[in-house]
Amino acid sequence: MPAHQQNRGAEFVTLLAKALQKAGWHIEQQPVSADGGADIMARQGKKIYVFELKASSEARKDRAIPLISQAILEAQRVAAHLSGRAIPVAVLASAHVSDSLAEDVKDFALRNAPDVGVGVIDTGGFRRFTGHGLEVLNADRSHVIETRRKEVSPGNLFSDLNQWMLKILLSQSIPDSLLSAPRGHYENASQLAEAAGVSTMSGFRLGRQLSEEGFLEERGGLRLVRTEELLEQWLRASHYRVQETPARWILSGEKNSFYPALRSYESRRISRLSDPKSVGRVPPRLCLGLFAAAEVLGFKFVHGIQPHLYIERIDQEALRELGLSLETAGREADVFVRVPKYPEAVFRAAVERDGVPTSDILQVWLDVSNHPARGKAQANLLRKRVFSQVLDKAHA
Repeated sequence: MPAHQQNRGAEFVTLLAKALQKAGWHIEQQPVSADGGADIMARQGKKIYVFELKASSEARKDRAIPLISQAILEAQRVAAHLSGRAIPVAVLASAHVSDSLAEDVKDFALRNAPDVGVGVIDTGGFRRFTGHGLEVLNADRSHVIETRRKEVSPGNLFSDLNQWMLKILLSQSIPDSLLSAPRGHYENASQLAEAAGVSTMSGFRLGRQLSEEGFLEERGGLRLVRTEELLEQWLRASHYRVQETPARWILSGEKNSFYPALRSYESRRISRLSDPKSVGRVPPRLCLGLFAAAEVLGFKFVHGIQPHLYIERIDQEALRELGLSLETAGREADVFVRVPKYPEAVFRAAVERDGVPTSDILQVWLDVSNHPARGKAQANLLRKRVFSQVLDKAHA
């Protein structure tokens, strides 16, 4: 077992031991055993219980049942070594265990090992035990923790890397010419995290958040459900104050060479990144955004709006390469420059059209929807012509 899983299991053992002691149980010193004995041996009155605990990083039935099965077998084996005096108890632990999963674990144990006590615990204080008088340990989830979960979850659901992974999950229904993302079938959160190039824990957190919000179906692989509600919630979360910097062309004729300059810049940036001998300044990522991106992607709707440029950070040298200057920018702008609040979600999903880096269609929809210059009309067009495919597939 990996070290982080061992540590997590030890944390849950400590959590369970404290719950037992708080309930008036006595933690017993275990006899020396070649196989290490039980995770916890406890006494309540004249009864001795041996607890075997298995921790799961994902609170799903397909993960929980094999783990509780293993815990049942190990608890029975340890109890048998104690001359049959001890009562075996199998416990499943995870960060958040739903009521339905607790019932699934209970039903499985009653059908397959009715002589074994069984229970589930989570970090929120939720405990559900059954058999051999263990029901006295049952506790509901802390109201404070549950309230905090509801308050925090919607905001965290649309963090930078979460938005990137959501784009991956939605990409099956969006052409690769409109959104750049690894496309595949993901059985679990770890596979999604690997494809996204993020930590496994980031994948687990997103999976848990989506499940808690009711947006994820995990049977047969990860699949988003209630997609229309998810998109609406995502849209609301994207309505924050955006800071954009006006820029002007250094020369009056630069406007006509803007796209060729973007193409040339991106080509040099990629070449520099792929050159192992390259040292020094790393050019910032950039891409077209909003209405200019919509036009390049083939969804021109609003006319006469200055182009928006996303750039990873304000870099005067990079802007000069594009023929732009911030110093001369006054109240009127030739180009609006934005540093994205969520750079990974923007730049990892960006596509190239004729060598010009361009925001993906989901990002365009999020960005234009609240724009005062007919942004809602542009967003409605995209929803009708592009996202209807996503919604139809979700309802199928």
